Amino acid sequence: MYPSREFEPLSTSLEETWENFVHTGSHEPGKVRPEISQSWVRCYKARVDPFGNCGVSVLHRHTVDELRNSHAELLEIARPFMNRLYEIIAGSKLVVFLSDENGVILESIGDHEVKYSASKVNLVTGTNWNEEKVGTNGIGTALKLKVPIQISGKEHYCAKLHRWTCSAAPIINDQSEIIGVLQVSGPSREVHLHTLGMVVASVEAICGQIRIKKKNNELKKINHSLNQIFHTMSDGAMITDKDGVISQINKAGKQIFGEDTEGQSIKEILSNRPELWNNLYNGISYSDVELMLTSPKGSFHCLITGTPFKGDNGKTDGAVVFLNQIKNVKKLVNHFSGAQASFNFSDIIGSSEELMQAVNTAKGAAQCTSNVLIYGESGTGKELFAQSIHNDSPRSAGPFIAMNCAAFPRELIASELFGYTDGAFTGARRGGRPGKFEMADGGTLFLDEIGDMPIDQQAMLLRVLQEKKITRIGGDHLIPINVRFVCATNKNLLEEISKGNFRTDLYYRLNVIRVKIPPLKDRMKDLRDLFSHLLAKICQRQGRCIHSVSEKLMQHLQRYDWPGNVRELENVIEKMLSIDLGATELGIEHLPTRIVEMQKAPAVCSSPFYPNPNHDHEHKKKEMSDFILEKELLIKLLTTHKGNISRVAKEMSLSRNTVYRKMNFYKISKEQLFR
Repeated sequence: MYPSREFEPLSTSLEETWENFVHTGSHEPGKVRPEISQSWVRCYKARVDPFGNCGVSVLHRHTVDELRNSHAELLEIARPFMNRLYEIIAGSKLVVFLSDENGVILESIGDHEVKYSASKVNLVTGTNWNEEKVGTNGIGTALKLKVPIQISGKEHYCAKLHRWTCSAAPIINDQSEIIGVLQVSGPSREVHLHTLGMVVASVEAICGQIRIKKKNNELKKINHSLNQIFHTMSDGAMITDKDGVISQINKAGKQIFGEDTEGQSIKEILSNRPELWNNLYNGISYSDVELMLTSPKGSFHCLITGTPFKGDNGKTDGAVVFLNQIKNVKKLVNHFSGAQASFNFSDIIGSSEELMQAVNTAKGAAQCTSNVLIYGESGTGKELFAQSIHNDSPRSAGPFIAMNCAAFPRELIASELFGYTDGAFTGARRGGRPGKFEMADGGTLFLDEIGDMPIDQQAMLLRVLQEKKITRIGGDHLIPINVRFVCATNKNLLEEISKGNFRTDLYYRLNVIRVKIPPLKDRMKDLRDLFSHLLAKICQRQGRCIHSVSEKLMQHLQRYDWPGNVRELENVIEKMLSIDLGATELGIEHLPTRIVEMQKAPAVCSSPFYPNPNHDHEHKKKEMSDFILEKELLIKLLTTHKGNISRVAKEMSLSRNTVYRKMNFYKISKEQLFR
């Protein structure tokens, strides 16, 4: 295959075998090691010149620099082990090489004299030593076999390497990928069998260091992620040493305690609850303990969770403490419990003058912070107005908490409003519970049927209105609240005052802005729009479709007084739809019997279609009744307090000037009362 060349006399069987193979491409079995034989076959088929120069030309320096940069981590890890290996073999005329995964030499360490000899066979940095380039050799064959190998003398396929021995081992990562080769080369007479063992040991050490560095990098990433979480989490968090000194505090914690908290003792922060640190010190964790914290930035109502760190000796080495402000917890609870207002003024159906007057008053109330008292018969939509006021106010992003004062037993109203602490009374929920006042913090508290609140609870409500602070039942610390009060009633509170059922001072505290919702009978002009709106809503809910409504049916509805107001109208529509589930039209035959029967008897109707001449008179008569009651109350208080305007004003929660104006309006003088 190749032209005849001059050779030194072949004195061994290996020499004869090699010479015969490079000329014929075959040899007698068993003459060389199987891995060498297989390598020679690959080289022969690849047409490697066994008599030519070894390797290709040296890569350009710029290309070599790029390769070294891309393998910087491998070089950084391998260099110390290459140096250590060379220290062991120093003086043995051996050179240590490191190649990349393709067989390109990246680094070499050795005696100048030996490196010079190696350069004559292109065994230098920047040359490629894979089998296809230079035949059987340590680096190239180790890459092919993926196992350590020592190739000595005439085992090399190329003649120029017959005076060298190469001991090489591939460097394999955790993914079973070859990332490089470590090789020790030198004159055959200087190499021993144990040289390969030293190379293998060095490669194992390099692979171990690669794994360690990988784990360290993973730990760094995890530590960085945990650090990011620690400093960006919404809860305040602190890490302490075994003595309780704060070593780290996150951004949320600094917002509570200040920037200079690190280095302080957590025992000072928890000074009002020393057992919390004692538990951590003794290795006892706890969660969601409620407490008030005082810092240079103010007082904070928080839930605290603490977990101790334990060392190998089982003793506490430190702790992590989490702080969550109660107001954040309340926001989350309100969000998921549906404590939000869903109605707006656009949901109020109707255009009658009476209704528009109430809507305009409510819109004005929404833009201020004063307390609102909504008057209206049952079913007129008092909560609809209350929610609309909240959603149109600057507090719209806060919670809307509603409570019906008539729906709770007398003994439970206080716990619903104020909440309670752990063990405050028999049956109290473990851990305590915040009340409506706390849950409404930053938003609106709607107290429906305020006229049914027991007189003793009225006194507590008045105190909250005045001080803007509450104390839970069984508790001993004040909790500040920021709540806008909207109350509603279907009772005449002035009459309730005269009966002794309602406090005068609470009435005037709540009745700052008064919204009076007209009953449906006083705004029959809106009935058709209300009917259409409610019918469409119920049909959508039931999956029904009504194409038409008879005029006679509408006339009957307009003659009815609607004592249950809009709520009753909605119930009647739902009942009409349930009478005939297949109906696509509604007529008089679908009306409930009680409404039809009422139409048979003469009735005085107050609708615009059937005018009631006495309606305006009755309305004015009702308003006059309110004035008379307030005048009687004013006279009663003046008499009781013997004309002391300051005491009267305090009991009515009014200013002295307002009391004088009311006396002037009602033409009341102290001279007439006490002459």
